[in-house]
Amino acid sequence: MSHADTVFEQNRPGLSRLAYRMLGTLNDAEDVVQEAYIRWRREGRENVQSPRAYLYSVVTNLCINQRRLLDARKENYIGPWLPEPIVESGLRDPSAKAETAESVSLAFLVVLESLSPVERAAYLLRRVFDYEYDEIATILEKSEPNCRQLVSRAEERIRARRPRFDPQPGEAERITGAFLEAVSTGDLHGLVDLLATDAVLYSDGGGKVPAALAPIEGADRIARFFIGLRKKAPPGLEIRPVRVNGQPGLVTLLNGELVHVLTLDVYDGRIAVCYIIRNPDKLTYVAV
Repeated sequence: MSHADTVFEQNRPGLSRLAYRMLGTLNDAEDVVQEAYIRWRREGRENVQSPRAYLYSVVTNLCINQRRLLDARKENYIGPWLPEPIVESGLRDPSAKAETAESVSLAFLVVLESLSPVERAAYLLRRVFDYEYDEIATILEKSEPNCRQLVSRAEERIRARRPRFDPQPGEAERITGAFLEAVSTGDLHGLVDLLATDAVLYSDGGGKVPAALAPIEGADRIARFFIGLRKKAPPGLEIRPVRVNGQPGLVTLLNGELVHVLTLDVYDGRIAVCYIIRNPDKLTYVAV
């Protein structure tokens, strides 16, 4: 492996994390990182003092351009749009940091969708990747005060849609387990009790498989939706606990084939939001 390849591979994990948080799609994130690699190998590197800064700058700006294309594509998307899930074993990694899981959670990525591409880049570079404002200004080719304003504006929008909170240790795991038990046993009242009164369910089928075309709102309606699914469940249906973007979740399989991925956003001991990803294009990377 050449020195250039070694340098790139050392930075690849971080570049991939940035690209996924910027785009919310694994395939697009992979394409961006690959394009950055091609540029890194093709273009002269004699004047590059910091390979890391150079590579993050290339990936950030590629993502901003791709983000604009994705936002235009979303305008014609059928039903709610959700990011592609990252699904891992159901076992919790005791060394995983809570703030790392939060920065990639489906709920957080959904909130990031409310930001402009440049706001999203500035916020992620500052709050997730710990870049200084002068570095962000260089990457985005904007003034430092402008970058501070971008981050501040992004923070205001994020706080308005997702207030910070400190969940109790193991709370999300406990509630996800109780949710699965209530659905499996058809316990309508138990399920209603687990849901916040103003809970919302988003189901992303992309027009390719059956899914709710509009959000389902309210604890009673959501509970009846899940109980209805249970009653219609065909033989051979299996539900497994997993981790979805660092949070507890569930995958449903029918005769071994993945049907959908589900994760719950828990606030103050209740389920606030249910996310169901059914679009088969978004399940390509999920190994079960």
